[in-house]
Amino acid sequence: MDGRDAGFEEVQGRILADLPDLSSELRKAARFLVDHPDEVALVSMRVLASRSEVTPTTFVRLARRLGFGDWAALRKPFEDRLRSGNAPFAAKADALVKRGAEAIFAESLRTISANLAAAEAVNGGDEIARACAILERAQRIRVAGFRSCRAPAHALVYLCRMFRRDITLLGGDGGALEAELAALSKREAIVAIGFSPYSRELGPVVEAARRHGVPIVAIADSMAAPVARHAEVTLRFSTDSPSFFPSVAAAMAIVEALAATMLARSGPAAAERVRETELELQAFGAYLAE
Repeated sequence: MDGRDAGFEEVQGRILADLPDLSSELRKAARFLVDHPDEVALVSMRVLASRSEVTPTTFVRLARRLGFGDWAALRKPFEDRLRSGNAPFAAKADALVKRGAEAIFAESLRTISANLAAAEAVNGGDEIARACAILERAQRIRVAGFRSCRAPAHALVYLCRMFRRDITLLGGDGGALEAELAALSKREAIVAIGFSPYSRELGPVVEAARRHGVPIVAIADSMAAPVARHAEVTLRFSTDSPSFFPSVAAAMAIVEALAATMLARSGPAAAERVRETELELQAFGAYLAE
């Protein structure tokens, strides 16, 4: 690949493709670039080297190994990505307004239907079974989803709490994410949900999971997603939408299907816990009288 005019996605793809063949030092630097794209654009090469525990010249050698003339050329796609980070949403919003409202509703529903079909096609039974096995072995499940991925993360916690109480939302109390990550145990498991552009908070979650030996089940838009790179299994979803913002409908569907599968695999005892939970909610007046 000629490094000139390479886009961010192209660079990420090349890094992932070359990763197995890199030396241990270059691999460490390459993984840092994949996992922390915002930092690559914002901080100096010396700071990146310190954080990734390699020498600054390692990034220069990596740039040349990937087909770039120097570090500045490799860094440029990361800078361009960050610089235009808000532009795609704004540009789509402008186009949507100019187009008018006719047919948008129906088109949105058709696109969501296509996303759901794609999710069924790419997530086979083996991936679902592996994901469930990881979560079943865990003494506690932590779910990470931020910004627009907060909704499917919260839904997974809510659904699974109907039949198992040892599942929590990371950062759920509004500011103790670092303390929660510091207390991780290898007996736990993490479900991490994200799509491009990936929330900055996912970086510390992945790093903490690696440090503590905690397995990750990723629900992501791509196998090239930073969180997918370190996951034991990845369930994929499409974010296609005619709207100005990526759709999370397929991610929500995967979450609901995963919770249902976990319950079905858990047997009669789990079904009984759902019954008990429902009775408790009714006793607390959680539902409006019909």
